[in-house]
Amino acid sequence: MDKSALRTVIAGSLLVLFLQGCASLPKAPPPTEKKLVEANSALDSATEQAANFYSQLAPALQQIQEFTSQPGWTGFEQILLEFPALRDPDSQIEITPDMEKKLSEWSGEYGIPWEEMLTAYQGLVDRCIILEAKKLAVRERLLVVQAKFLTAFWVEYGEGREKEAKEIYSVVELLDKSGAELNSYEPDDFGLYRAK
Repeated sequence: MDKSALRTVIAGSLLVLFLQGCASLPKAPPPTEKKLVEANSALDSATEQAANFYSQLAPALQQIQEFTSQPGWTGFEQILLEFPALRDPDSQIEITPDMEKKLSEWSGEYGIPWEEMLTAYQGLVDRCIILEAKKLAVRERLLVVQAKFLTAFWVEYGEGREKEAKEIYSVVELLDKSGAELNSYEPDDFGLYRAK
C-alpha cells in the first residue's frame, strides 16, 4: 500500500475512533440526558457508515494510484480531455474517426488496447460515483448527529449548565472537522478520487 492510501486508512480510522469516543459523553441531567441518548445512538450509526466508507475508499485510492501511474496514462488523459464524451461511463459512445485515430495511435505507442484502457478507466469512474454517493450519505448523517448534539447544547446552555454545554459543543465542533475531512475527498475532473 502506498503512503497516500495508508494516510487515508489512518485518517478514516481516526475519524471512526473519534466518533466512537464521542458516544461516551458524561451523563447529563434530564431533559438533556434523553437528547444525548438519541444523539449517541445516531452517532453509533454514523460511525458504522463512516467506517464502511473509509474501508472502501482506501483500496479504491490504491487502485486509482496504480492505474494512473501506468506509463500510458498521461497520453490517455490528453485523449480524455480532447474527447470528454469518453469520460462518461453511462453514455453509449460513438467512436468517431478522430477518436479512433487518436486512440489507435495511443495503443500503438503503449502496446495496450485502448478498449481495455477505456473499460478499466470507466470502471474506476463508476466506483468513484458510488463512493461519492456513500460519502454524501455519511456527511448527511453527520449533520443530523451534529444537529442532535446542538439541540442538547442549547438545552444545557438554557438551563445555565455552561460546563456541560461546553462539553457537548466540543463534540459539535469535532463533528464539523470530521465532515470537513470527508469533504476533502472528491472526484477530480476525470471523475477519479485522488489521495490528498
